[in-house]
Amino acid sequence: MISFFVIETGLPQDGDRNQHSLRWENTLLDVFFNAGHIVCNAPILRLETKPEGDFLQSSALDMEEEALNGGVDYIVLAHLDYSQGSQTPLEISFLIYRVRGRAKILERRITGKTYRSAADETDDLKIIVGELVPYLN
Repeated sequence: MISFFVIETGLPQDGDRNQHSLRWENTLLDVFFNAGHIVCNAPILRLETKPEGDFLQSSALDMEEEALNGGVDYIVLAHLDYSQGSQTPLEISFLIYRVRGRAKILERRITGKTYRSAADETDDLKIIVGELVPYLN
């Protein structure tokens, strides 16, 4: 089982849901489910600033025991950084952890971009997320 966490930074705490974040969350769930994984997710977490150091520990996601008891094998964090007042993420970071032993399997950063349409964005996100699947097979 894979548990997904989408974390936003750089957006106002009282702001509305961000459509780009929702697309990332939905694409992560869809791509991994279609690849044969059991998936679950937590609500999108909005933080004022990017945590320093180990993201899993510093972002208050210390749930190793709970995850193990729930049957979660892997945690995938997608950090969307919306700095400088942008409504699209300027940088996206992926961190993949094996829950047992809290081993970091992958850390990858990509630069965000704008798209002509929501459909173009979704198509591109499927390609990006699809590149993460082999790390969990």
